[in-house]
Amino acid sequence: MSHPAWQDLYNAAFLEVDLAELPERVDAACQGIHQNRVEKGQTLTAEERRELDGALRVLFTLMRRRA
Repeated sequence: MSHPAWQDLYNAAFLEVDLAELPERVDAACQGIHQNRVEKGQTLTAEERRELDGALRVLFTLMRRRA
């Protein structure tokens, strides 16, 4: 089963070890998540919404810990 594009971007951000590259990776992942929400619109399920919200929380935590 293939992953949506946002998941690939999220994984790249989550696995990034270079702190100088992390903001760019996180930004790309956030944009991918936003694009997924826009594309799905009203068809986004509650489960998908929870998954996207959880991914955003992790990304924000990564950036907070970097600071």
